[in-house]
Amino acid sequence: MKVDKIAVLKKDQILRPFTECNRVEIYQKMETGWEVTETKEFLPIRGYTVKEIRKEAEEIVYLLGETKIVLLKDIAGIAFSVLDQKGCCIFSVERVDDQAFDGVMEELEESDQNKRIREEMIHKACPVETDTPGIYQLDLLELQKECPEISSKKALMPFLLRTPFIKLRLTCSHVPPWLERDDTVESKIYSKDGKLSVIVTKKQCGLEGN
Repeated sequence: MKVDKIAVLKKDQILRPFTECNRVEIYQKMETGWEVTETKEFLPIRGYTVKEIRKEAEEIVYLLGETKIVLLKDIAGIAFSVLDQKGCCIFSVERVDDQAFDGVMEELEESDQNKRIREEMIHKACPVETDTPGIYQLDLLELQKECPEISSKKALMPFLLRTPFIKLRLTCSHVPPWLERDDTVESKIYSKDGKLSVIVTKKQCGLEGN
């Protein structure tokens, strides 16, 4: 996420919880640091019902324009849900200065990097061929650590059905039960340092003797 503008919600000139705020300052990254480029004032949240609070929070979000990075002292409940649903990235802070802004930028960049790594892992959630043609490998431990929603079956079944291979090396904590039941493959298991190394090969169809 590219960040060059950050919204700060305050009560007058002081960081306060969202429901007490009456002012939004839009900061923009300049060559000399972060500077206020726009200021808007509004009435603090006065509603008591969910409907009233939601409506007032939405009106405040409207004042942010295209700025989606929001710094404030504290926010919770319906107000938080409104900002979150509108795509705002919310940061609770105790002070507003260049160090705080730069810290937010670094956190966002790290989050984006982790998201790209995760998306790449999901995209590549299948065995990859080694330098030796026909021999593939997959570290299920690492894959499921980063992407626990991906089951071993989801990662392996399409490969086993569609990819010709000589050998598949798996690193895992246990042999998936469904793989043990698959009568089209054979598995040899090796244990080292608390990890299992499973060598999977296709069963060969031999001719029975007379």
